[in-house]
Amino acid sequence: MKKLSLFALFALLCLGLASCGGSSSSDSGSDKTVSVDRLMADAASMVGDTVTVEGVCSHLCKHGGRKAFLVGSADSVMVRCEAYPLMGEPFPKSTIRHPLAVRGVVREERIDEETVRKMETQYAEAMKAQADSVAATAGESAAEHENGCSTERAAKGQKDITSFEGRMADYRAKIAAREAKEGKAYLSFYYLDAISYEILPD
Repeated sequence: MKKLSLFALFALLCLGLASCGGSSSSDSGSDKTVSVDRLMADAASMVGDTVTVEGVCSHLCKHGGRKAFLVGSADSVMVRCEAYPLMGEPFPKSTIRHPLAVRGVVREERIDEETVRKMETQYAEAMKAQADSVAATAGESAAEHENGCSTERAAKGQKDITSFEGRMADYRAKIAAREAKEGKAYLSFYYLDAISYEILPD
């Protein structure tokens, strides 16, 4: 009788452990799959969530594929996917102009007045130090280096602003407008810390 009850207890324990294991494995596969449009519309409520985003890779940054940009239904709707630190390797050139499914963690980048001042200080120091010669090794001027690529500017709603000073003025105007409207003295830009990616069929 004791042997039977010990066996029953052991069987229940095994069932309990198996159900726990099954639960965690199903959780790991339960990431939400969303389009670029959906992510950018609801990103504020997804910060910290792990999601899979599907969209066409329109551009890779020229510094070794550390950033991939996925576009949605319009070129103006895009999300930046950062290859580091979580993925740990760059996006290959073979991903450009192909639909991708990128799995990653939704992050928020905030730009406030202090951030703008820091960018201005860094820009002034770079210009003063004649950083053109350093940036020239990557085929760009110091101004281009500090101003970011045109795709990244477009992702932040600054597609037609080509000067560093213009970008800073635009940030300040948008910060002031948001503070007046929502009481938040900062801008929010959402991106994905990529964990993995898959090239989807065209």
